[in-house]
Amino acid sequence: MISVAEDHGLEENDVEEAEGATKERVADEVAEHEFTRFVEAMDLDLDPEHMSEEDRAGFEQQKRYFLGAVQEGRLTVDERGQPVFQPSSGGALKFREPNGAALMEMDKGKRNENQRKLHLLMAAITKSPPARFAKMPKRDLKVCTAIVIFLMQG
Repeated sequence: MISVAEDHGLEENDVEEAEGATKERVADEVAEHEFTRFVEAMDLDLDPEHMSEEDRAGFEQQKRYFLGAVQEGRLTVDERGQPVFQPSSGGALKFREPNGAALMEMDKGKRNENQRKLHLLMAAITKSPPARFAKMPKRDLKVCTAIVIFLMQG
């Protein structure tokens, strides 16, 4: 298996040891590269220059969640640019580009059930049951939410 550093043509010393952890931490440059690969592969328009200040702040927060998960080794971007997230429990989740059918899943939620609509969309694009997201700890859910927000904004 190729390490993240090797996959990106970096030296192993570019992958830093996380403070107090036994697992290697992915370097900032590698995490940024993975984010860029995701954005380009999914043809997302996420230029902060064209965002309001409020939208830019939200974008930066979601990007921190994405990059943090990459740095922890819990999120990768596959050869097709699809994010693959390993939550703290259960198998990996592959986030596919949403299609019309996936977007229509949100219609199953009632008017003020925004979280339910989000879980329905996440379920559709990962081919997982909505209950998986309802039971997911917040530290995992915020990464999943960030990915979906990017897919919806672009």
